[in-house]
Amino acid sequence: MILADYIYWHYRIAPLGILKLLKNYLIGIWHKFLIATHFKTLLAPWHRTKPSEIEATKNLGNKILDIIIDFYIRIIAALVRLSIILLGLFTEFMAIIVFIFLFIFWLLWPIIFVKLFSQGLALFF
Repeated sequence: MILADYIYWHYRIAPLGILKLLKNYLIGIWHKFLIATHFKTLLAPWHRTKPSEIEATKNLGNKILDIIIDFYIRIIAALVRLSIILLGLFTEFMAIIVFIFLFIFWLLWPIIFVKLFSQGLALFF
């Protein structure tokens, strides 16, 4: 009876728990790297700061220079956000790979245990 309960738990309940754990990890990684927020604000200014708003410009040359600097700041901010998004997606991919190996190991562990135990008994006797 205990063996049947263990097999039921090992192959029915625990794999669902592992998949729920994977889901929680993926949600946590998604929120840790703020992937959705970075996608929404990909081309926004860095920390909502634009050089053209820092001080009042007086002539046309300074206004043109501020527009160019605003553009470069947006590009740099987009590159930083894009790198954070890619790092977050890579981390999610690695978490999926680790959980696939964990899941396979979990399913094969009783078979490996029985095989190694029988080989140990064969060496002992």
